[in-house]
Amino acid sequence: MNFDQRYSEVMNKVLFERQGSIILYPGGFKPPHKGHFEALKYMIHKYDGQMAIVFIGNKERDGITPEQSQKIWEVYGKYIGVPLEVHASPVSPVKSVYDYTDAYKNEFIVVGAGEDDLARYNYFKKNKETYPNVVVCPIPPQFGRISGTDTREKLAAKAEDAYSFIPNEAECDVDVIKAILS
Repeated sequence: MNFDQRYSEVMNKVLFERQGSIILYPGGFKPPHKGHFEALKYMIHKYDGQMAIVFIGNKERDGITPEQSQKIWEVYGKYIGVPLEVHASPVSPVKSVYDYTDAYKNEFIVVGAGEDDLARYNYFKKNKETYPNVVVCPIPPQFGRISGTDTREKLAAKAEDAYSFIPNEAECDVDVIKAILS
């Protein structure tokens, strides 16, 4: 790691620890599963998140709607440990992230991105003078890279382990989540 990278890492840590941060987590989330849940908790812990905002994709996937995803996130919100806002993105979750960071440039903002999605946020790095308080957090895969596609297939097939996607913390809400998805 070179000096500039290390300096940036240390300064971000000092700033976020002192003031806390807003965690932005964009994605399709059809449905939000325990990998998503753990990724959000990871960012909150790593960057002293004071609140989290989830931006959900506006398209239906295999019968899972944005509204269902939003309701499931609201159930998970009881177990996140910080205030959670959940919004269906009018255009796309990525655009919602850019709109939010433009509107709140003075806030300390962390944008979560999976390894395959990091390039979508290169604009922040290229324009650091405009976005000095924005950090893009690479999220390591959770639970062996649990798959939304696999989860939807299990739900459609009414597989015995169809609801294994629910985070351990929310297992007592399995009937609520089943009702949301029915």
